[in-house]
Amino acid sequence: MKIQSYRFGYIEIDGNVYRNDVKLIGNKVVPDWWRSRGHLVELKDAKDLLGADAEICIFGTGAYGAMRVSEAVKSAFESLGVKVLVEKTESACNSYNQLTKEGKKVVAGFHLSC
Repeated sequence: MKIQSYRFGYIEIDGNVYRNDVKLIGNKVVPDWWRSRGHLVELKDAKDLLGADAEICIFGTGAYGAMRVSEAVKSAFESLGVKVLVEKTESACNSYNQLTKEGKKVVAGFHLSC
């Protein structure tokens, strides 16, 4: 998969447009990703990401970095040997494209707005 474009409230992935938060797992886009506590990613919000075969998990925290990733989530990935990157969404999209181009197994969760 490739992210063609991102801007506030908008992401285009493989020619498809999404206007709500998304997760990328393998070759699948999981649309309309809502977290139980809004701007905080907790274990229950990342269960499918944790269960995926990945080397790296990227969290895009929004245009202004408003979303946070709990320490429990970071620790859970690290205990599986999965590197965690937490970046503002524009940067996270670039990282996703670069790492997948390099052949890395990447999963991601992107907050599209604030």
